[in-house]
Amino acid sequence: MKPETKNLRWLWLLLGFALLPFTAYRNVIPPAAWIAPVFLLRFVRISPRARSVWLIFAAYAVATLIAMSGDTTDHGAVLALTLIVYPLSQGLLYTLPYLADRLIGPRLSTWPRMLVFPLAFTSLTWVMSLLTVTGTFGTPAYSQYGDLPLMQIVSVTGMWSLTFLIMWFASAVNAAWEHGFGQRAAWRPLVAVAAALVVVFGFGFVRLSASPPASPKAEVATITISQPVANQALQGFDWAMFNQSTNAQRAAIRPRFNATLNQMLARTQTAFGRGAKLVVWQEQSALVLAEDRQAAINRAAALASRNHGYLEIWLGVYTRTRSLPYFRNQAILIGPTGTVIWTYNKTHEVFPTGTSVTITGPGVLPVASTPYGRLTTAICNDVGYPELLRQAGQNRAGILLVPTHEIYSFEASADSAEAVYRAVENGTSLVRPAGNGISLITDYQGRVIASQNYSRNGGIMLAAVPTRGVWTLYSHTGDWFAYLCVFGLLLLAGLAFAHRTRPAKVKPPQTGLADHPVPSHPQGAVPQR
Repeated sequence: MKPETKNLRWLWLLLGFALLPFTAYRNVIPPAAWIAPVFLLRFVRISPRARSVWLIFAAYAVATLIAMSGDTTDHGAVLALTLIVYPLSQGLLYTLPYLADRLIGPRLSTWPRMLVFPLAFTSLTWVMSLLTVTGTFGTPAYSQYGDLPLMQIVSVTGMWSLTFLIMWFASAVNAAWEHGFGQRAAWRPLVAVAAALVVVFGFGFVRLSASPPASPKAEVATITISQPVANQALQGFDWAMFNQSTNAQRAAIRPRFNATLNQMLARTQTAFGRGAKLVVWQEQSALVLAEDRQAAINRAAALASRNHGYLEIWLGVYTRTRSLPYFRNQAILIGPTGTVIWTYNKTHEVFPTGTSVTITGPGVLPVASTPYGRLTTAICNDVGYPELLRQAGQNRAGILLVPTHEIYSFEASADSAEAVYRAVENGTSLVRPAGNGISLITDYQGRVIASQNYSRNGGIMLAAVPTRGVWTLYSHTGDWFAYLCVFGLLLLAGLAFAHRTRPAKVKPPQTGLADHPVPSHPQGAVPQR
C-alpha cells in the first residue's frame, strides 16, 4: 500500500463519521446518506487489517448517539438505557455490511463485488425490521423523505430498493475509485447506478403525473392536547407501580386524567363545528382509569352522534394487575350513530418504556367502510413495521389513521417519514395527529396536504383528504425485493467460498531447455542420492 493511501484512510474515516449524524433521526441532509458510506467503505477497503471494521462500529454508534441526543419525555434510567441500546444495536447492524464487503468482496471480480455491500446492507436492515426492538428505526431509506419522485418506488418494492440504491452508489464509487477515475472502464459501475436511478425517477414522475388523487374528498381534523394539561396529568406518576395503586391513589389522580379527556372532547366539538366529518385524536392524550373507561367512551359517542360524524378517540387505560404489563394503548372508532366500530390495541410499543408496561394487541389492523372511504388504523410506533401496515393495502383502505406521540424530539422527522412511506407503500391517504411532533395529512403519493408543528401551534388541524386509495404491487407481493437481496448475498458468498476452496489446477510441466535447464552429468555417471 502506498504511504499516502495509508495516511488518507483516516481522512476518509473522519469524513464519513462527520456525515453520519445527518443521515437519520432529527437533522437529516439527504445527500449525506449517499456520501457517508462512500468514505467509510473506502476506509475499510484500503485498511491493511480486517479488524479496522470495528472503527466503523464506533463511528455508527457514536453518530447515532449524537443524532438521538436532545429533548425527551423520558428521563433517568429509561433514557440512559435507550441511549445505550439503540446506538449499540445500530452500530452493530451497520458494521456487518462493511465486514461482508471486506471478507467476501476481494474474492470476486469487479461487478459481483460491487453488489456485496448493497445486498448485505439491504438484507440486514430487512431482517432487523422483523424484530420488535428496532423495526425499521433509523433505516437509511428514510433519509430520502420529501423527494416525491424517488419515494414512489416504495409502492413497488417497499423501502428496500431505496436502501439498496444508496449503498450501491457507495460501492460503485469505490469500484471506480480503485480502478482510477481517469480510465473509461472505471466509470461503467457509475453508469449502471445512474441508469437505475433514471428508471426509478422516471417511474416516480410518471406515477405522480399519470395517477394523481381524483377521488372525492372528506374534511378531516386532527386533535392534539396542550402540553400543560398533558404534563400535569402525569406529574409525579409512578409507571412501574401504578398497576397496584390503591383506591385513594386512583381517586387522587382521577381529576387530572379527567382534564385530559375534557380538553380533547372540547376541541373535538370545535372541529365538528368547523365542518369536520372525521376527527382523530393523538396518542397519549385522554388518560382514564379502567373503571372510568366506559363513561369516557359514552361521552365521546354522544359527541359523535350529535354531530353526525366519525370520531377516533385515543384512550390510555390504566388497569389493575398484580404484575406488568397493565396499560392499554387503544384507538377506538365511533360512528355517527354513537356505535363503537372498532377498538384497536397498539401492536408494537417503543422499547424499553412501552414494552414493559403495555398490553399489546394481536397485530390485526381493523377496517371499516364509511361514506368517507374505507378506514383503517395503527398507532405511532406500529408504522415502523411494514409487514404489519401491509394489511392497510390488502384491505383496500383509503385512509390510514395513525394517532402518534413522539417520545424523543428527533422522532418528529424520523417518524413522519415512516408513516408517509407506509401510506405510499399501501396506496392510502394518511391522517396522523402527533403530540410532541409533526401532525400530517397526506395523499397516497406522499404529498403533504396539511402539517402542524405541535410545539408551535398544536391543537386542531383541518384539511380535505382523498377518500379512495390505489392498488400497489408492494401491498400484495410484500418484501420480494428484500428476499432477492438475501438470495443474492447468499449466492455471492457461496461463489466466493467455492472460489476459495476449489483446488488449484496443475499446469503441465514445461519441456523447453531455456525454461528448465537439465543438469549435465558425465556419460554413464549416475547421479548421487
